[in-house]
Amino acid sequence: MPQYELSEQQLIQMAQQEENNLNSKKALLNQITSILRETNEAIESLKEIQKKPKTAMMGLGVGVMVEVEIKGEGKCKRTFAENGYVEEKIEDTITWLGKRKEVINKQAMGIGREIAQSESKLNEIIGIVRQIETEKKKFAAERSKNISTK
Repeated sequence: MPQYELSEQQLIQMAQQEENNLNSKKALLNQITSILRETNEAIESLKEIQKKPKTAMMGLGVGVMVEVEIKGEGKCKRTFAENGYVEEKIEDTITWLGKRKEVINKQAMGIGREIAQSESKLNEIIGIVRQIETEKKKFAAERSKNISTK
C-alpha cells in the first residue's frame, strides 16, 4: 500500500476545510432543532385546542401570543404545497406532526453523529499539526545548540 505524505500547509488547509464543514453541520443542526421546536409547539397548541375547542393561545413569533376564538369544529388546515392546503381533523394533523417529528429527530441524530466525527477528525488533524510544530521547535533548538558548540 503506498504511503502519502502531506505537508504542514496541506494539513492546515485540511483542518480549515474540516472546520468549515463542521460549522455548516452545526448550522444545519440549529435549523433542524428550530423546526423540531416549532413542530412540538404546533402539537401542544393543537392538543390545547382539543381540550378547549372554543379558544386557544396563538403564537405570533418572538414570544408574543394572543388568545383567539376557534371556529372550526375539531378541524384544522395545514399546507402541503406552496399554495395548497388540506383540511383535516385535528387528531389527524397531530398524528402527521408526530411522524414528522420522528423524521426530524432521526435527521438531528444523524447530523449529531456527523458533527462528532468531524470534531474528531479536526482534533486529529490539529494534533498532527501541533506535533509538527513541536518537532520543528526541537529541531531548531538542536540546530542552534550544535551551531553554538562549534
